[in-house]
Amino acid sequence: MLARIKGLLRHIRSGPPSPAPLALPTLSVTTAGRFLYYRRLFALAGECEGDIVECGVGKGQTLLMWAALAYDEAKHRQVWGFDSFEGFPLPTAEDTSPRNWRQGEWAVSTPATIRELFLKAGYSTEWFRAHVTLVRGFFADSLTKYTGERIALLHLDVDLYESYRDCLIQLYDKVTPGGVIAFDEYMGTFEYINAPGGRQAIDEFLSARGVNVQRDSIFGKYYARKPS
Repeated sequence: MLARIKGLLRHIRSGPPSPAPLALPTLSVTTAGRFLYYRRLFALAGECEGDIVECGVGKGQTLLMWAALAYDEAKHRQVWGFDSFEGFPLPTAEDTSPRNWRQGEWAVSTPATIRELFLKAGYSTEWFRAHVTLVRGFFADSLTKYTGERIALLHLDVDLYESYRDCLIQLYDKVTPGGVIAFDEYMGTFEYINAPGGRQAIDEFLSARGVNVQRDSIFGKYYARKPS
């Protein structure tokens, strides 16, 4: 019993364990397909001025892909990544599904491990500092720290009703007309079942503005373009 108490005290003093180092994407049909899909979206937004903003960084693999496209384009776009880095917020009734979302799930990275991932991928420290901004916190608070003027491409991978709603409310007006808003959870087979809150928030917000959701016919994900 004494040993268990001492172990518990050590855990309290040290805090939760740090996330493990992140792995670079491996080439597969899925990762290649995802990157090519992102390149199609990037091409749609290519004539628009503005930043690339991702909400829901997770393990950082998609943020790497957006950064690779920005790096190749060489227009000095800024890449922003927003994440709580503490896992999901408290789900709401709109999120009820067989997935059984739980507060605190998916706490898989920190700003430090994302930075390490970029350096492992070959980006220089100077390029990362000049072009990538990571903002920690839940979206209702952290998105107010976005200081860019315009967004050319907004990628939302946030799973839950309130997270999608908060991102759209705070960032939609900053999207350049003709810019792209991509949704990781919308109407895919498992997403339809597991993430009903995300779909509901997207539909409520966009329908009120007369904006239609489109489906990429190859990869099967959904996106919208802000009317010009």
